[in-house]
Amino acid sequence: MRDFDHLIDGLAGELKPVRPVSPGRGRVLVLATAVATCALVIVLLGVRPDIAAGEPMPLILLISGLFIIVAAAATLAATRMARPAVGTNQGGSQWALTALLLLPAVALISIGLRPSLAAGVEPSAGLSCLVLGLISGLATGGLLTRWMRQGAPANLVRAGWLVGLASGAVGGLAITLECPHDALTHLGVWHVAVPVAAAAFGRALIPSLIRW
Repeated sequence: MRDFDHLIDGLAGELKPVRPVSPGRGRVLVLATAVATCALVIVLLGVRPDIAAGEPMPLILLISGLFIIVAAAATLAATRMARPAVGTNQGGSQWALTALLLLPAVALISIGLRPSLAAGVEPSAGLSCLVLGLISGLATGGLLTRWMRQGAPANLVRAGWLVGLASGAVGGLAITLECPHDALTHLGVWHVAVPVAAAAFGRALIPSLIRW
């Protein structure tokens, strides 16, 4: 028994106190990173003419609002996962993404009704937005990945999916503020592809980075 007590004392003596992960602090950091990302993209590439004139198109307001909702929902769920608890609900991001995916669905229906609108989905006009959006979300993705490593997410695959979705939504918002294209077929397909692609990358890559 004494040997067992001595073993316990030895193990406990090596432990160091760790400050609990605060979801609120993580959300503030993500918000600051998202704002800085959008500001940097605007400084480097400029802002859309309609936004610069103070008369943003309703479609731009709609898409930007959906990106903000998706980013917020995914961030809330991801930071909550860093401190797992019984009974927590992380399904809000799925509903937000579902709402966002209505845009490419409407765009494809529009192309079916008017084939001339297919010009908006040509790779020559969209691949640059997709790549720029993914790059713009890297800072948010890196921050959330580091945040997850400090916590204890129980579901690594879901954590990776949420990190990718949040970072992609920030990247999609950033390029929407600067992209001069107005067509729903372009915005609804290529811009929405940013968080979808980022979520896929996150699901594939992030779990190995946050695994202890």
